[in-house]
Amino acid sequence: MNKPAFYSFLTAVANYYGVDPQTVLRGESFNLEIPKAALLGKNIQQRSDFLKQINVQNVLNVKGNKLFGAAEAAITGRHQDKRHLVNLSHTQSTYELFKTDSGVIIPWEMFDHFAALNQNGELGDLYAEYVQNQIALDQLQIGWHGKTVADNTTATDLSDVNIGWLALLERDKPANVLTDAVNIFGDGGDYANLDELALELKQGLDYRHQDRTDLVFLVGAELANAESRFLSKAAKLKATERVALGSKELTGSFGGMTAITPPNFPAKGAAVTTLKNLSIYTQGASVRRRFESNEDRMGIIDSYYRMEGYVVEDNGLMTAIKAESVTIGEPTV
Repeated sequence: MNKPAFYSFLTAVANYYGVDPQTVLRGESFNLEIPKAALLGKNIQQRSDFLKQINVQNVLNVKGNKLFGAAEAAITGRHQDKRHLVNLSHTQSTYELFKTDSGVIIPWEMFDHFAALNQNGELGDLYAEYVQNQIALDQLQIGWHGKTVADNTTATDLSDVNIGWLALLERDKPANVLTDAVNIFGDGGDYANLDELALELKQGLDYRHQDRTDLVFLVGAELANAESRFLSKAAKLKATERVALGSKELTGSFGGMTAITPPNFPAKGAAVTTLKNLSIYTQGASVRRRFESNEDRMGIIDSYYRMEGYVVEDNGLMTAIKAESVTIGEPTV
């Protein structure tokens, strides 16, 4: 390993985070000050176009009230002899964070490759991109597939790391998650196309949310591909249009809503909500970092520890269909 480059890198890390360089050079873990912890979270957020559009927020406490959920009743009116005031009455207004540890071993050869490209100070950027991209992907994987919080995680799909958005909705407002077996596209199916499914999910939102203009239809890749085949047969779309339908942001809309396939979204899943209704909270004071060149592992250990949790801000502003319940029939016209 290029030790001078590594020591220079660690010194830059220490200066960036405002900690004693000797602490970092010794491979000891160190707490981040809350502003730096928040900045780290924002830097990870910028690695994903989808994460950029939701809330990634530092909070003070491990448990507390949600930050962005709307009141469940109207608060505007008047009285002739007093001020008009309404008590908030959230029924699911709290969040909880859990220990979360992201750790990776950067092989010495990879670090040396990054160092060799360090002509104009790119080493830190290349290193951060490699690590933070994976953390961002992991956050989305947990957000969509997380079901439990295990003391010792073993699930390869990260479903036991934390409780994600879809599982939170099913737990806190089960009426808003369609769990019965359904068939989409097939002869005699429950939904002839994604437009019908999107409208059904939209109508399941609390009535006050159904006419919002910022609603999005989140749809899995398998459903999007089936819709593409259906439209291809029905309208004989050009090849370029078919490709667009299978991309991460689908052409057009379903149920009057923009359709998006987020990274790591369940392949046969679908949901309706607003992007700002989804959040990831991190307790700023809990964030710890560690860098160590390890002889036995022949690489650099990079650890990012924090208390983290997922939040559906307003349960009435989200509906979903359980991917495990969906059967995709062959589209017919």
